[in-house]
Amino acid sequence: MGNPQRPDASVPGIRTGTSSAPASSSAQRETLSVETVIERARQMRQHNAETVGRRLSRGERLSAEVLYDVLHAQTLAGWWLLVDRHIQHVQGLTPEQAVARFVSWISPYQDDDSSALDTATSSRVLGLRCEHELALAHIERALALIRQDAARTFLAQVTRLVPASPAEQALDSSAGQEAEA
Repeated sequence: MGNPQRPDASVPGIRTGTSSAPASSSAQRETLSVETVIERARQMRQHNAETVGRRLSRGERLSAEVLYDVLHAQTLAGWWLLVDRHIQHVQGLTPEQAVARFVSWISPYQDDDSSALDTATSSRVLGLRCEHELALAHIERALALIRQDAARTFLAQVTRLVPASPAEQALDSSAGQEAEA
């Protein structure tokens, strides 16, 4: 199986590690269908849930790296599964239009600096007895950074999707306009 420190290392096509660099240039050029990416998201979510459950049931400590990888994978999987839900349940919406909607919704996360944490100021404002609030502030900032990285990964995956046929692109011209909005 995969490396126990890397919960998603054994799932093909799944990001491992905290580096934003691609694993290989061939993986970067691989084209995928929306259905393939969604299925990988399902596998990733299931694999991470099993890994965390197994580690916790054994009483193992979850390292920051494991938590980062799991939360990144869960965020990414959640977005792809929402794309799938839109494809399945919104009448008249093509997969390309659903992806375009999510691109426009997720793109702002890649540059979101609104939750920046000034540690020195936070310590002074909260005081030494407020470890709980300080820890929560750090966790919120960490979650924002994970969302940023997941947004970049999502958008990179979108660029690797198999393009629609020319006939489908003509019918879906509104999808590109929505992505720019």
